[in-house]
Amino acid sequence: MTFDLNDMYVQKWLTGLSDKTKAEYPKLIGDWFNFLGMTPSEIINKRSHDQLNPDLLVQNFFENKWREYKQYLESTGTNSDSKVHDRLKVASSFFSRNFGNGKGLSLVKGDWKSTQKQLVKEKKEKLTLEDVKRLYAKADLRDKCILLILAQSGFSEIDISLLKIEDINGLYNLAINEHYVIEKGREKTTIVQATCLSYEFLHDLRLALEEKGNPTHGYIFTSQTKEKGIEPISTKRINEIIKKLYERTFTPERAKKLTARSLRSFYNGALLAVKPSLNPEIKDLLMGHDRIGAKNNYQYNDETIRESYIAAFEYLSINGLQSRSDIAKIKEDMNTIIGKQQVQIEGMKEDHKKEMEEQNKKIEELTSFLRDLSKDIKDVKQATKDAMIIASKQEKQQ
Repeated sequence: MTFDLNDMYVQKWLTGLSDKTKAEYPKLIGDWFNFLGMTPSEIINKRSHDQLNPDLLVQNFFENKWREYKQYLESTGTNSDSKVHDRLKVASSFFSRNFGNGKGLSLVKGDWKSTQKQLVKEKKEKLTLEDVKRLYAKADLRDKCILLILAQSGFSEIDISLLKIEDINGLYNLAINEHYVIEKGREKTTIVQATCLSYEFLHDLRLALEEKGNPTHGYIFTSQTKEKGIEPISTKRINEIIKKLYERTFTPERAKKLTARSLRSFYNGALLAVKPSLNPEIKDLLMGHDRIGAKNNYQYNDETIRESYIAAFEYLSINGLQSRSDIAKIKEDMNTIIGKQQVQIEGMKEDHKKEMEEQNKKIEELTSFLRDLSKDIKDVKQATKDAMIIASKQEKQQ
């Protein structure tokens, strides 16, 4: 059977989801409606009545049907674990989004565990911290920013594509060693993710924005083709940038096994490496995961997220705080030295000025002395001449 997309409960289920999710979810839930043989409205109406029945079997009718549906999907032998999980997740969300948070299907963690025999899969290629450092060294400034936010925040390509400058309050005034706590609904699932933008990313971002005149609004990463500098960069372009970075850094064989998503896995690995382990609910928040079986009523604040993130940052840091501090100290020392040199130069100018004034004064005094001496010599010469004339006249008279 097919279901009506305009059914009021289907529309309520899809309200608030991203366009991409709205297009994808209906494709995954059709099997669930067919399995039940009921329309969406019939399902919700029955669920409402069942909850008022004192018989637990009646109350849990849809939980049991959900488990039977899982068994059916796995029994075909053709559905992968991910395919089964996706359909189960969508079926569960139909109830939780219609009845409200915490009032969906009453499932436990074990319900989600696969019972299929697992084939030995090829081990996924993983990135280490040294790998990410090598990638960083090969990247230009823009690509460094994209690399760091993917590897150090857990955001997906679509999340960072839509990130705006104004989402980072006080960007240009943040301390050099300050991580920025950011909370947003993931574009793919609408599940809240509370994470941090690292001070390493923010440092490089400010440098990149400085080249653009320090704008205060607009998309952080913009398209270089369509409406250049205005429209957000596409997820396809982000994947291309990361893929080329892999190819420049690693062997062709290894580069083929890596994707932009590998950087989110690297971030997840850092969260898992924290000792003692992070609170599972906080880790889910940092990753933007929906905690299966939980009520999503997490009690946290910015400081909780920041402290957990700092614990994981030891496994995420590219340059480290010391390097950033050293650079800042060097700049400060250089400015101090330059300032002292300027003072010395000004002092030298002042001393030179005084010395020149004294020299000019001495020259003026010497000139005046020579002028007076010349006059005295002239007077002596004249007096001598007059005396010789008088003497000559006296000789003639005798």
